[in-house]
Amino acid sequence: MRHWQAAVRNIPAELILVDNNSTDGTPSLIRSTFNTARIIPLGNNTGFAAAANRGAREARGDFLLFLNPDAELDSDAVEALLDVVSNEPRAGLVSGRLRYPDGRFQSSCRRLPTKGNLLFSRGGLLSRLPSITNSDRYTLPDHKQVTIVPAAAATVAMIRRQTFAQLGGFDERFFLFMEDTDLCQRLNQAGFVNLFVPHAGAVHYWGRGSETGKWRRAVCHHTAMWRYFRKHHPGWYTTVILPVLLTGNCLIVGLLPDRRVEV
Repeated sequence: MRHWQAAVRNIPAELILVDNNSTDGTPSLIRSTFNTARIIPLGNNTGFAAAANRGAREARGDFLLFLNPDAELDSDAVEALLDVVSNEPRAGLVSGRLRYPDGRFQSSCRRLPTKGNLLFSRGGLLSRLPSITNSDRYTLPDHKQVTIVPAAAATVAMIRRQTFAQLGGFDERFFLFMEDTDLCQRLNQAGFVNLFVPHAGAVHYWGRGSETGKWRRAVCHHTAMWRYFRKHHPGWYTTVILPVLLTGNCLIVGLLPDRRVEV
């Protein structure tokens, strides 16, 4: 939270913590550190999308910043995001540049999923074959300048509150994962542009957890992908073929050493 303080030192901001029934004492810690923070306790874990929507409904500012609990903002990240959103009337979801704790770039932007690029994603079945490794057709590379992207992660992302409300917020049928991609898809269709802002940086401790946590993440991620296809690409492929492919890939992900998966 000290990173949050530094990032908003020159910006009038409110901190809203939606507590998804945590058991680690986070609300008490926040209260003792930020006496102006607004804490919204939920009786059970409703998932990221529902919790984010609840926080957005409570917000009073013109801009919403979504921040994962496992991300640490650079001191100038919020100002950088705010500058881009404020000056681009078409701005949809505006996402920062993520990096691993060791400084390596962590891809947060991607193409919209299709049955073609899904299998060639970094965590996809075909990309694991030796003859076609490094053939990622899903995730996007790093950029040096602000860039329009089809979809961006909401790990560290900003959007106008009015725009978010206009789109109906996150689809709460996505419990975890893919809610941001779904939102970006709807923003694209509504005429907005999603943006990657490389100078809005943050460290993301992705994958922190136990082996049990890895399995759960894999199941949640692949289930969310199936929901995305069922919503945006209904048909025989999504009903018959995709569940088999996702189940197989989920098992592979669970058995292999932990790494970030973009499926």
